[in-house]
Amino acid sequence: AMRLTATQKQVIREAGLRHFGIEPLLFGSRLNDSQRGGDIDLYIPGDWPAEEAVPRRMRFCVELRQRLGDQKIDVVVGDRSQSSIQSHAQHTGRPV
Repeated sequence: AMRLTATQKQVIREAGLRHFGIEPLLFGSRLNDSQRGGDIDLYIPGDWPAEEAVPRRMRFCVELRQRLGDQKIDVVVGDRSQSSIQSHAQHTGRPV
């Protein structure tokens, strides 16, 4: 279950491949059909150095905003820190 339209999924996949060469994972409330609304929480797996992650993330978010309109989108890019949010996203995330 994933509360995204087919168009939203396609846009997210295409943007992920274009900016990171990878399909983002969706995690968080949008995986739960019993909830409404909520941010679109996306995780980019990998071990991205900050100097690459920051500009790529910015371009990815700009494209999503242009193509999806005013959605609340939160993007976590994987890095070496393995923060708790990263491990949560890694374990619960689903390919878009």
